[in-house]
Order: sequence, then C-alpha cells, then structure tokens
Amino acid sequence: MLVATAAPEWAPRLRAPIASPRMNGLPAPRPLRLALLDDHEIARRGTALHLSRDARFSIVASHAHSDDLINDLGRIDVDVAIIDLTLACGDRSSTELIPLLRGNFPHLALLAFATLSPNTNIPHLLAAGIRGLVSKAEPLPMLSEAIVQASRGQTRLPPDRTQPASSNDLSRNEREVLQLVLEGLTVSEIALRRHRSVKTISTQKVAALRKLGLRNDAEIYAMRRQLAAP
Repeated sequence: MLVATAAPEWAPRLRAPIASPRMNGLPAPRPLRLALLDDHEIARRGTALHLSRDARFSIVASHAHSDDLINDLGRIDVDVAIIDLTLACGDRSSTELIPLLRGNFPHLALLAFATLSPNTNIPHLLAAGIRGLVSKAEPLPMLSEAIVQASRGQTRLPPDRTQPASSNDLSRNEREVLQLVLEGLTVSEIALRRHRSVKTISTQKVAALRKLGLRNDAEIYAMRRQLAAP
C-alpha cells in the first residue's frame, strides 16, 4: 500500500498558472505575439525574460539585426514589434527602418524601447509610424502596459513627454505660414506675400512650432505629409 508523504522542504513547488486556458467557459484571450530588436544582448535578453513571465505576451522573434527581424516578419505573424532606435554600426538607422517596417507590415504596431534624450524628435517618430515610446530609464512594468496600449492602436509616450498637437489644431494662418515654409520661403518673403509684418509672421510660425512640438525648419520638412493641406 502506498502512503502519501509530504514533499521535502527543499523540493521545488510548482507554480499555479497565471491564467486558465478558459475563462467562464470561454477561450482565454490569445497572447500578444511580440518581436524584439536590440543589438545589446543583455538588454534584449533581460527584456525577453521580463515579458515572458507575463501571460499576456508570447515572444515569437528576438534579434540583434534588422535584416533578421524583417525576415521573420515576412514568415510569422507579429502583433507588436519592440525596437531600439539606435542599432549597431552598419545596421539601419531609425529614419530608414521605421518607414520600411511601416510600408511592408502596415498592421504591425511599432513600439520604441530606447534610450531617449531631450533631442529625441518624438513628433518625427510618431509621424514616421512609431505607435509609442518607452524610455529605458522607466521601470519595466511600464513597457508591459505600453505594449498593450500599442496593440490597441493607442499612442503611448513617457510620463515626462507630452503628445504634440496635430496639424488640425493649427489656426488657418499658422497652417498657411508652414505651407509657405515648406515651399522654401523665408519669414521675410512670407511677410511680403501675405502683406503682413515680419514680426506677425514670425509669431505665427513660432506658435505653430510650439503646438506641434517642433524646433526648426528641418523638423517641419520631416512632417511634410502630415502638414499637407487636407
């Protein structure tokens, strides 16, 4: 006759599953399929370890080079790609990679998990197709919540950053001034064309830049498509 005995003190205990395969008789939600891109192995593996402990996620691809990520995206389904904005020397820059991913995988949500600086051009990244940004200085749980937001089509920014206004929030005068800037006119030339003082045009241009979170003409050109008249 077999007698049940208690497991020894040192024996490993099986952890209960985080979520049941079925909830109230219905299938549990499918985990979000994630792809990671970061050339720093420690950061990539640490991120993967954290996310793999969350039943909401399933990591289906993890790479150090953008070519490997792109190859995987062509053959497997991914819901959210979490990418570093600064990859190894010789790899694609973010200004090249983001439009490439956006054009070839339009249904893929792109989330940047990167080291951000005051000079990070957030309006340009959002215009290029990034769904949200998480700073590597933030606690890891913030990344988990940002992934869920990105999968729902929501824009996510770090707590110390505010989402810039859209071109629809500009006044008619501000929009027209920016359109003329895009045509290559200087503030003085715009003032002559619009029969306004240089001070008035300069004030309208500065107000438009502030609303959009832009700093100079180069960033205006980067948002050319978003600033195009409807």
